[in-house]
Amino acid sequence: MAKTRILYVSPNSLLGGGEINQMLLACNVDRTAFDVEVAVCDDGPYANELRRRGMAVTVVPMEPIRFRSRSAPSPLSALRLCRHIRRVGPCIVHSSSLPADHHSAIAARMANVPVIHDAQTIIYRTMPLRPKNRRAGEQESRRLSLFHLFTYLSSPVLYMRWRAASSARVICISHAIRDAMARAGLPTHNTEVIYSGVDPGIRGKANGPRAREELDLVGRDVVGIASRLSPEKGQEIFLRAAAALKDRFPNARFLIAGGPIYAPRDYEAHLKQLALSLGLVGRVVFTGFRKDALDVIDATDVMVCAADEEALGRVVLEAMALAKPVIATRAGGPCETVEDGVTGLLVPPRDFASLAEAIAKLLSDMDVARCMGKLGEQRAARLYTLSQNIQKVQELYRRILSERAQERRK
Repeated sequence: MAKTRILYVSPNSLLGGGEINQMLLACNVDRTAFDVEVAVCDDGPYANELRRRGMAVTVVPMEPIRFRSRSAPSPLSALRLCRHIRRVGPCIVHSSSLPADHHSAIAARMANVPVIHDAQTIIYRTMPLRPKNRRAGEQESRRLSLFHLFTYLSSPVLYMRWRAASSARVICISHAIRDAMARAGLPTHNTEVIYSGVDPGIRGKANGPRAREELDLVGRDVVGIASRLSPEKGQEIFLRAAAALKDRFPNARFLIAGGPIYAPRDYEAHLKQLALSLGLVGRVVFTGFRKDALDVIDATDVMVCAADEEALGRVVLEAMALAKPVIATRAGGPCETVEDGVTGLLVPPRDFASLAEAIAKLLSDMDVARCMGKLGEQRAARLYTLSQNIQKVQELYRRILSERAQERRK
């Protein structure tokens, strides 16, 4: 029986959460049923990691047209990708990013191949197509200048709607993303919620003691935050919470893992200067980007997700799988994954006082913290495993191909 060929497409070359989700899927689908290739926009950490894992990787330049803060599809990039799709002959094109991938929908439509988009980012807002009421619309139209009209038509709003609507499916990695899409006016009739997954066996593979020894954390109470360094990820809030606790918990150390992947170049220096000004010298450890991120998470006693709003929070799932209690912001995906008061604690976003109080609660009673971590491990093993994710996506592939076959017979 012939294998079903899947072409995965990534518009990014860095190794972020979306790329990790795609990589885990592409590397673990049933190879007796699926033939897999990954197309990346250029050589970079993601392509190198895929090759290291034995994946077939092709570089297809997919740079969009950029003007100031806006991006638009490049006809040349879409044509390149279309040619590659026709050359490879996949049954399905599966893109890792609905917002960032400007070209898969166009290229797949040109090649007459169904496309799946992963929605892994909270869509905050778009401009509505129509005013809420006719009178308001009439008043607004009188004020509408040619510049405003051009700004609207050149915005990604219309194209984003078309991409979402033209997809065979949009996979939302949390209900929070689907709700955000609906609020933003994007179609949701073809969406499916499939949570990202982690391998329950990572607890036996992660080496927290080695990381503790390397980072001089042996014998310390370690509170960690692990994500790319970026303002919306909440490292500044984490540092201010640490400053509020430094005198109360002298044995505690605060771990910040991650590099400034998409942030301004000086953002890491800004965080280190903030730590200095808050009197946290010797109390905060900056690890930078770590390939052994699971070891670093395993080295903590409490994991924090302090993002303004997280689509799902892969680090939350990984921490749960490693039996770590999680403190996360009550915004987005963590509201679905963390049981407040059971597997961890939820706090308001951008509220360092509430975050400090939650950290203090767990550091003051490590037995309770360990119990929460154990319950989190059980929840992750029940709801957020990699095998469940792969099984559901493979079932979706088969349904899409069945639907397409039925359409052809009509």
